Amino acid sequence: DLPRPSISAEPGSVIPLGSHVTFVCRGPVGVQTFRLERESVHTYSESEEVSQVSPSESEARFRIDSVSEGDAGPYRCVYYKPPKWSEQSDYLELLVKGPRSPDLLWTPQ
Repeated sequence: DLPRPSISAEPGSVIPLGSHVTFVCRGPVGVQTFRLERESVHTYSESEEVSQVSPSESEARFRIDSVSEGDAGPYRCVYYKPPKWSEQSDYLELLVKGPRSPDLLWTPQ
């Protein structure tokens, strides 16, 4: 079976409104496509720009240039390594910090 992918966010998973965030999906070498999924809205982004970061690992990066409240929520990765898709990664929850109160965190439903 294929190993599950991992997901992380740079610079982190708590992002001020209007700032940028990059999701990093990692899997084994030989991955053809990574997909970043959002369960809440049934949308996803795909990237075939897969780079090998070590002899045993590859990754793809998904950047959001200006985070809005609508970008908050759970994200996960999955990848395609022929002939099949992997299981999904664990969820990573993106939190967006509001402009008025810097310590207020919310995730729209």
